[in-house]
Formats: sequence, C-alpha cells, structure tokens
Amino acid sequence: MPNRSRIIALTNLLGACAVSGGTVSGADVAQDGDPPARSGGASIDARILDLELREVDANPILIDESKIIGWDQPGGIPEPVPRMSALAVVVGPSTGRDETPAWRFIRERAGDHQPMSSPYLRLTDGQVVPGNLTGEGETPLWRNAWLHPLPLELDRIREMRLVEGAEVPVATEADEVVLVNGDRLRGLVESIGTHVVLEREDEADGDPLRIPLDRVASFALVNPEDPPRGTVVWFLGGHRIACDGISIPGDGYVRLDSPALGGESADVPIDFLRGVVFDATRLVPLADLPITIDPGTSGPFRPWIPAPVIEPGQWAWNASPIRLVGPLQATWRLPETGCRVGATLELPLDSDRGRFEVVVRDGDREILRTPMDSDRPVHRINVGIETDRFGIEIEMGDDGPFHDHLTLREAIVVRPVD
Repeated sequence: MPNRSRIIALTNLLGACAVSGGTVSGADVAQDGDPPARSGGASIDARILDLELREVDANPILIDESKIIGWDQPGGIPEPVPRMSALAVVVGPSTGRDETPAWRFIRERAGDHQPMSSPYLRLTDGQVVPGNLTGEGETPLWRNAWLHPLPLELDRIREMRLVEGAEVPVATEADEVVLVNGDRLRGLVESIGTHVVLEREDEADGDPLRIPLDRVASFALVNPEDPPRGTVVWFLGGHRIACDGISIPGDGYVRLDSPALGGESADVPIDFLRGVVFDATRLVPLADLPITIDPGTSGPFRPWIPAPVIEPGQWAWNASPIRLVGPLQATWRLPETGCRVGATLELPLDSDRGRFEVVVRDGDREILRTPMDSDRPVHRINVGIETDRFGIEIEMGDDGPFHDHLTLREAIVVRPVD
C-alpha cells in the first residue's frame, strides 16, 4: 500500500446536549471540605480503583491534578486517592444484581445495551466518536457537541459509519467501502470530500473512482492500530476519548484537558461519565485477549464445549462481560508476565439454580477456589499472576453440569510497571 497523505476535518457529535458552563480550579477542590452538589440532583455512583485494584466508593466524586476524592465513606469522611496511585474510575453497578431500573433505562436510552448502530468515527488508537459527517465544499466535518474541531490525518482513521445501522466492514488487506445499496468496493481511499476517491483494487491502472458521499454507508481503512496512551475517558453513547488529563471540579461537568482530537479543553456533563483510565498503557480488558477453551475435568462427560460469549454493548474500559457455560477450563494469554487480574464473578440472574466451584489458575497452578450458588452468587477476584497465563475453570457440583453459567464482569488485566 502506498503512503497516504490526506486530511479530514473533524469537529464532533451533533448530539446529546450543548455543553457550556464554568469550571472550578483544582485549588478550590482541594480546599472544599464538603461534598459537592450532585449534578442536577443525580446520583453518580462511582468507584475508584487503585493500582492494586482496591476499590473506594465515591458518590459524589471530585478529581483534581493531585488526587481523587470519594465520599460515601464510613462516618461521611472523604477518602482521597493520590493520582499517582489511581488506575481507573468506573460509574455504575458492578453486577447485574445491582442494576436498578433507572440504570437500565439510562443504558438503553444511550444505546449502550446493544452494539452501536449510530454513525461513528473510530481512530487507530481506539478513540470512538459518535456523530455525523457534515460540511461545505470539499471539507467535510465530523460533528460532536463536546469536542473542538481539528483536522485529522486520514492515516489515523480506522473505520467510519455514515448511515444509521449500516454494516461496517473489517479492512485487512485493503480499504473497503460499503455503499448504501450494499455493494462493496476495495482498494485505497485517497481522499474524502464531497466524494470518496478510491483507487480500486481490481482497476489499479484506471482512473480513481469518485463516489458521492451520500452513496457511502461506511468504510474501513487498513491503517495499523496504535496502542492507546494517556488518559482515556468513556461516556454513555459509545464515546471513548483520549486526553492529557481529566478533572471533576464539582460543578456538574467533567473537564478533559487537551483532548487528542483538538482544543485546549472540553467540558462534558458528569451524568454522561462511564469510566476513566488514567494511564491507558496499564489496563487491558480481558475480553480483548486470546482465549483457549478445553473441557478440564469434565472431559469424559461433555461431547462439546459452548464457546464463550462476549456480551454486546458499550462498557467502561472496553471490559465487556464474558459469559462461560461450564463445566470447562478457560485460559487467557496475558500480554506479559507479572500482571494483576481483577474481575467480578457472577452467577447470572437466569441461572440461579447453578451450583459449581470456580478454580482460578496461574499457569497450571491453582491459586484460588470458591463455590458459586444461589446463596453465594457473586465473588470478586483480585489476583497477581506470575506467568503469562490466567485460567478460570468451572468444576461441576454434585448436581451435575446444570446451569453452570458464569459471567465475568469488569474483567481487566493490569500490566506491571516497566
């Protein structure tokens, strides 16, 4: 593939709400001994995770340049977590049993309970910006209510959906464009303006094809993926935005400092906040790692093993729930040795009759064993792994392999410090 040299202007999502309002300095936050007023009276049930995956409840939550402060502590005394010790923040319940009707409504209204169907832009570093492509003349603009406009090199774009519900292709060896009539074209996307200009794979010696923008439903480019860096923030509606830093000063907004998509800062209503990772190089969702499934000790009893199911939808940290149907043994290959793995194990609500034991392994070594049944439907694990293999085995109980279903929620891997 030849090198690209092309530019597309991006401004951001015409969407959820207009963002305005002032901010409070970090000094103001540090000196304020009382919990801030919650945004619009709303409850923001957040949890702060430190580098050892210990959790601190925070409702409400404040973030300044040096620390994160969480209320809801015994005696009403706030508990600060130094920024250098903080890994992430998540908003919302950790289990299906804790989900309220109000929280389910919020997710459904944002579309986070199912695969994204709205138009969006995804960059090579994993940033996702729902929105709409608009513009005048030869300069299209990607509109989003929260972010400042900034032209982006087309080399940084991985995929884009322009039409609601359109299938987005997976580009492996060539760029691929899907038209509104379902036709697919492969080759090299040279530019995007009023037309998508495509050098077709099957007509390399011919003139590039100029496709009117209103005939394009989606496209994907073969640009290589870049590892995420810096602070990454997740918002409802599928937003995933990188920035140099983040603060929550207590005025009802989340401030993103120097968003990677441009601008000095961006203010987003705190009600949209879903999660934060302060150093994206440290955290890897377990759902993104390769998994191997084998029958474990149930080999003589099971002729086949159901494949693991990654639940659809938009999730903080990209940590999609993983559903396993046991008995079986699942093994994940970790990015390196010496990682820490955290997850909430839950017996699904529709499998309360299941009775089994969960065995956690570091390579071939058993490091934890816990029973799961209707009396003990939830168990939190937080384990250090010396090898590069993390294993979960579901061993059937005395009643046999009936309803032995296990969901891993907020399953993440924390890489060691270099």
